[in-house]
Formats: sequence, structure tokens, C-alpha cells
Amino acid sequence: MSRIKKKYVIAAAVLAALLYAFIAAGPVTEETVLSSNWIKPVESGYSENIDRNEQLIPFELGASFGYISQDGRFSINKTKKAYASLSSYFWAEYGAQDNLIDVKNPYGETVFNIEDGYGYPFFLDSRSFIMHNEQNSVSQIEDVQNGSSGAAKIAWTYDFASPLSCVDAAAGLFLAGTLDGTIELLDNAGRRVYFSEPSGSRVAAVFGCALSKDGKKIALVSGIDEQRFILIEQFGATWRITFHEFLGEGLRRNVYVMFVDNDNKVAFERESGLGVYDIKSHTSYSVPLDGEITALDSSGSNGMLFLISSKNEYNKKLVGIKFPDIVMIEAPFNSKDAFLSVKDDVLFAGGKTAIASFTIEKK
Repeated sequence: MSRIKKKYVIAAAVLAALLYAFIAAGPVTEETVLSSNWIKPVESGYSENIDRNEQLIPFELGASFGYISQDGRFSINKTKKAYASLSSYFWAEYGAQDNLIDVKNPYGETVFNIEDGYGYPFFLDSRSFIMHNEQNSVSQIEDVQNGSSGAAKIAWTYDFASPLSCVDAAAGLFLAGTLDGTIELLDNAGRRVYFSEPSGSRVAAVFGCALSKDGKKIALVSGIDEQRFILIEQFGATWRITFHEFLGEGLRRNVYVMFVDNDNKVAFERESGLGVYDIKSHTSYSVPLDGEITALDSSGSNGMLFLISSKNEYNKKLVGIKFPDIVMIEAPFNSKDAFLSVKDDVLFAGGKTAIASFTIEKK
């Protein structure tokens, strides 16, 4: 058997094992099932031309990253040279010593360049930002159009008093949490519109933060001894804390915080599990998990939320939760790396060197 044929036989065996893990390794209730659509390897580097009207899903899986269509075709499929930053609109890969960083669209076309000394790009809310080298300063890049390549033009730059620990953006606003426990909200011109030091804990630090789609709610996990989940809402010209919950001693690392279910709920990571806060009922729920969260679905569509938990480096589990706190799906699999994305009723999950697509069906 040639080395090339042997490689594909091994790859097929890995894909089959991964597919079995997602479909058959855990109990699935009669009401909700995952129906397999396709499974594709990502390590080959293969890509093809894709119609620009198709919705593409950005992915990172181990050393690979790129964009895949809903029917399983890659528009970009690359191996990282060092670091990569992706969104639905732009992507860039870069090394620590790069003098020039090309920012491209999902079809591989350069949109603009970041010159030496600027920092590193990240993309939120259909906008492009630069995190400067000391991680306590951020610039927003002026709006750019596909095909208008050239050096990035800076719209504004804002200097923070402490290194940033989390960021988010929505509704033309930019949210930042810092290691010294502050929250700052900037408008689209880089002017501060809200500032708070909400920790109330022995050690002040913001470990995760999120901004609602309408820009009127801020959720965060902050502090140590005790750690707190906090929801802050805007009422006219004022902001105030409308809910907080003590979470125990707390996690000493960055945590997931997301608005889900059309901003009606907040999902956040807490010790030994997932927290779900229902904004309408002002009720908080806790879902125990076996391990820390390594991927979290940001949609929460169809009344369900999906995540991947990690018990250790190689033992992962795909978990489907029916709101607010009922575990409907548990599917263990073995992989060092994991990827997750949910679009409407289609779930995309990756492990080892493959990405699989499943339709979420209720029966």
C-alpha cells in the first residue's frame, strides 16, 4: 500500500471514529436527535472557489483554521504559522515579529494591511480593531470595503489604565473589562460613555464580559473571593446593576460569558458548570458539567444551548442543554482540540482533524 493510500485509509478511520462518537457515544433523548449531514477532514489544506452568496462558517481546530460552507466546502483551509484571528467577515494570521499583517476576507482577498508597530487585529460586530502590544490600548480601524487594500487607517485609539482581560462589541459600542476590575464602554467615536468598578470582591478583576446586541445590557463575571456574576442595564441616561450572584471563590482564568436566546438569557461559566440567567424571570440556574468549557454556542437557538466541555486534555464531551437547565444530549469523544458553531438548526462540531455537520431535529 502506498504512503498516500495509507494516509487516506487512516484519515477515513479517524473520521468514522469521530462520527460514531458524536452520534452514538452518549444518550440522546427521543425529543431531540442529531442527524448527520457530512464530515470533512481539515488537515489536507484543500480549498475551492465558493459562491459569494453562501454563508461561511469560520473555524479554528488545532493548527488549522479557515472557512467552510454549510454543505462542507472550504473557501479557506490553512495551517497556522503562529496566531490567527477570525470573524465572519475578516481573518488574519501573524507571528510575533511580523512587520506587515495582511487582513483578508473569507475568499482570501486582502482588504487592508496592518503595519509594524500597530499591534494585532481582532474582529467584532462587523468591525476591525487592533490590540496594541502592551494590551492596554485599542484602536478601531476605519470602515473598509472589499478590494480597497492598503494600510489600515485608524478611526480612534483609546488607552486603558490596566491591561484588558476581555472585550466585546455590539450596536456600534465597544466593551472592555480590565485586570484591575473596571468596565468601560466606548461609542463608535472612541468616547467613553460608561465606566464602572463593579467587583465587590477581595480581588478585583474582570474575567469575562459580554454586550447585548442592542448595546443596553452588560454581563460580566468578576472578582475572586467571592466571584460574582453581574448584569448591568441601561435605563435612559443611567446604568445600574439589576442582578448579581455570588459564585464562590471563583475561577482564576478567563471565562465564557455570552448573551444567548435572542438576548433573553446569559450563559456564563462558573465553578463546576454553566450558569444560565433568565433576564425576563430574573432567575439564575446552574448546570453541573464534568470539566471546563472549551467551546460555547453563542446562538442558543431552538430553545437549546450547545457546548463542549473538557475533563482533561483529550477527554471532551458535546453537551446539549434545553433551557433553562435540562441536559438533553451528552456525547463524549476523544480529541485534544475542539470546535463548535450553531447556525439555526444546524450544528457544526470538530475534533481531531475533522469537522462534522448535524441537523438538530426534534422527534
